[in-house]
Amino acid sequence: MLAVANPSPEENHDKLTTRAAGFGVVRFNCKSREITVECWPRKVDVSDPNARQYPGWPITIKQEDNYGKKPAAYLPCLEITGQQNPVVQVIDEESNEIVYTIRIPGNTYRPKVFKKGLYTIKIGEKGSQKVLRHVHSIGLNERKTIRVQL
Repeated sequence: MLAVANPSPEENHDKLTTRAAGFGVVRFNCKSREITVECWPRKVDVSDPNARQYPGWPITIKQEDNYGKKPAAYLPCLEITGQQNPVVQVIDEESNEIVYTIRIPGNTYRPKVFKKGLYTIKIGEKGSQKVLRHVHSIGLNERKTIRVQL
């Protein structure tokens, strides 16, 4: 939960304004991969330069902040050629569950994982996809690179 507002104590016959009603706006910046969440009081004119959101707003997070789990290990760094901003999917081979799928910015990505083990990495999209099987996780401070041509 990102937002909650306490009702104002003054008497008012408009029950919505005494219950701290408002509205939210979510803005996605695809280039920077940032998400900005706004929280506005009800009846505010957002086009007014003096309009103010509830205290503490807006909040901006990066795309990967949505998956803020700390890594227990990494997979080797992927250096990908043949496709810009490819999709990378990480699959835990022990459970056969998808750990996550992300469209990476650029062509280099170091996948984090949340337990040591073997993983399958799918890189690219249908029609131009590589699958790397039995990729061993490495320690947090270890460095290794896999070059992938799509």
